[in-house]
Amino acid sequence: MDYDKKILQFFTNELDPLHRAELKAELVNNQGLKEDVKLQQEVLYTIANHEEDYSDFRKQLKDIGNEFITEEDSKKSSFKINYWLAAASVVVVIGLGSYLGLLRDANYTGNQAFVEYYSPYGADLTVRGGEQSGSFNMAFELYHSGDMNNAIVAFNELRVENEELAGFFTGLCYLELGEIKEAKNELEATRNIAIFYEEQVKWYLALCHLKLEEYKEAELLLTQIMTSNNKYAKEAKDILSKLDS
Repeated sequence: MDYDKKILQFFTNELDPLHRAELKAELVNNQGLKEDVKLQQEVLYTIANHEEDYSDFRKQLKDIGNEFITEEDSKKSSFKINYWLAAASVVVVIGLGSYLGLLRDANYTGNQAFVEYYSPYGADLTVRGGEQSGSFNMAFELYHSGDMNNAIVAFNELRVENEELAGFFTGLCYLELGEIKEAKNELEATRNIAIFYEEQVKWYLALCHLKLEEYKEAELLLTQIMTSNNKYAKEAKDILSKLDS
């Protein structure tokens, strides 16, 4: 089945609740659909978060989008517009805020989702991406003991040796301290380099966005997590269904 049109309607909030739920359910087992959705997500996320760097790209999409919107019959067009590009262009023309915002239940907030699904990360003491040392052991001991302020200092001293690990656990420390914006900043920076902790960084970053009621960013990450079938996929699916009910 060709899901291109449904994916476009999903991102432009034109799918009715029933078909929206059916599309999300299909994501669980349809690898091709997952890849198509992920591609559109990445395009839209890039546009949403790099306005300055991608201003020319946004203008091109706007031009394409204007033609796409005014063309009632796509078969009459002189060239075929890919649905993922059409989705991105429509969003640019109409406005990212309107079309990437969550259709969420006003009774279930991001803060509720954070409280329900957040739990401290149990550090894997087999350090990923680097050799374990006394300095790493000390940083982890501080983290496990709840001494987050000193743990932040210790992890920051390890950035040269293992930037990904240091950034991830510094973000976790800020989360434990309730400093959500600082945690988000650390995790966003770490996401750009994450290899060994990629799925964990995305999960905790999504929770930060929920806590800060940044629903657009949260939905993008949670949908990526849900379609990746990692250990956070079920929780991501549950949160999306509650926000989208």
